[in-house]
Amino acid sequence: MSAPVATAPRARRRRAPEATGSGSGWKEQVRRISELCLLGVVAALLSLCVLPLGAVVATVSRAVGHWADTDDLPPWSETAREFGRRFLPGVPVGVATLLAGWLVAVELGLLRSGTVPGGDLAAGALLVVVAVLLAAVLLGIPQLADGPAGRGWRPALAGGWLALRRVPLAGAAALAVTAVAALLALTLPGVFLVLPALWVLSLHAVHRRLVLPRLAPATADAADAADAGGSGAGGPGR
Repeated sequence: MSAPVATAPRARRRRAPEATGSGSGWKEQVRRISELCLLGVVAALLSLCVLPLGAVVATVSRAVGHWADTDDLPPWSETAREFGRRFLPGVPVGVATLLAGWLVAVELGLLRSGTVPGGDLAAGALLVVVAVLLAAVLLGIPQLADGPAGRGWRPALAGGWLALRRVPLAGAAALAVTAVAALLALTLPGVFLVLPALWVLSLHAVHRRLVLPRLAPATADAADAADAGGSGAGGPGR
């Protein structure tokens, strides 16, 4: 009988293989970012029609909020149903956005040309007012994803205005990330297609990092005051 042939021991791995599906491996991270980019491409193409703009932003905010909570996007069929549910309420938002941008551009042109008195000082004041209103709108976008069925534009904008009053730094941060996204879209035109979801994700990060820690205690205090008032009204002193 021939002697058994000795096999060389296998080389030991230097590290454990990357995890897949757990959110910790680099492949999983690339997959997650790719999903956001694909969502951004779909959102950018739909936004070109202007009218679906409100529904697109609300749907993307809802999907990104789900992504931030569960490390995964909701099913595309669910996202499509969400877009259909948000379409009609979002049409006035798209029209208002288009009209507001046109009016601001016309007013700035009239001020610079001297047709309307005020000059650079009035133009600067107009830009400050526009920046404040835009900051409130930006802080309201993450709140479109709140609740089991999401919030409508009116309560979301009211929540954005409240957040701006409570945390002005959050408004400045929302304007900053929006300015960076706009700069990238202008300097690298092709990047525009993948920016929408990443931009909304940045707004969600600002909301969760700066707004929620300040609004949560105020909400809790209001609830405690309401409970105290109710117990006082029904207590033995009545």
